[in-house]
Amino acid sequence: KQKELIMLFESNDNLLNQLWVEKYRPRSINDVVLHDEQKQFIIRCLEKQEVPHLAFFGPPGSGKTTLARIVVETLIKNDMDVLQMNGSDSTGVENMRTTVQGFLKSPPYQSKLKLIYIDEFDYTTQNAQAVLRNMMENYADNGRFIVTGNYMSKVMDPLLSRFTVFEMKSLSKEFVIQYAVKILKSENVEFDSNTVDLIVQNFIPDVRKVINTLQKNTVSNKLKKVDVNSIVSTEKKISGLIVQICDDISTPKRDATLNQNVPQILELLSKESEPDYRQIYQILFFHDKLPTWAKIKVNQYQNLHSSCALPSAHFMAMIYDIIQSGMTFYNMFGKK
Repeated sequence: KQKELIMLFESNDNLLNQLWVEKYRPRSINDVVLHDEQKQFIIRCLEKQEVPHLAFFGPPGSGKTTLARIVVETLIKNDMDVLQMNGSDSTGVENMRTTVQGFLKSPPYQSKLKLIYIDEFDYTTQNAQAVLRNMMENYADNGRFIVTGNYMSKVMDPLLSRFTVFEMKSLSKEFVIQYAVKILKSENVEFDSNTVDLIVQNFIPDVRKVINTLQKNTVSNKLKKVDVNSIVSTEKKISGLIVQICDDISTPKRDATLNQNVPQILELLSKESEPDYRQIYQILFFHDKLPTWAKIKVNQYQNLHSSCALPSAHFMAMIYDIIQSGMTFYNMFGKK
């Protein structure tokens, strides 16, 4: 039985190693795509084994979590010296006070500093952020905070000023294609360039989804040709329909697009499985073709989404508000 148990653990380790997204995740700061000044700053910090409070913000798949992990793994010599939390789960004031403060009260075991790593930090409440601000001052000799998030605007200014902030940019399509091709060649996968281009085009800027989709569609060391409808998620479809509405709002195609796209969005929302609204908001907010007047509405409705009674109705209200804002903007300025 003991032998079977060991074999089971070994098979699980092998399974994790076979996940391309983990196997090819950058393990060194030199492998992360950053501006030279930012990269050199992090390298100097890691060499000294000491960092300021760090905040990494950017769209999904931009590398912020990877960078935070590299910093943590380089600096921490004992697992007892790091506390990892998720902002969307640990949002309360009491959680911050009891968990974080309790962790920081004792000195580090083997590392130079204790680290508190909070992912999705932009989902913590304002009250929790206020408590955290005091902790950063009171325990400055003992620990550092490293946080990641999508929306820097959701973090209060007095707290943000205490961090060294890195704004992570979306990776270019050309870079992601090169990265995908490198993985496929390393895995000895036969592939068609058009299929790789299609997958990247539909999932960028989320590099994780690009890599996972490549692996999912690889059979017997060959990348299958994919139908666009088989890889585009409901969230991506809805986002694309909204972007098209914004594109056509100032053109003669406006009415035809509205009559076609709005019913399609309603149909997609009425499916048995509810879409991930949070993902749709993220896609729209970081979409380079969505005009500013539409992003203002996306940001406004996203902030209120968690407290709405009926998510689908709240989301449709946003779409109608976007349409109205676009028409108003066009009537006032004559352009998008």
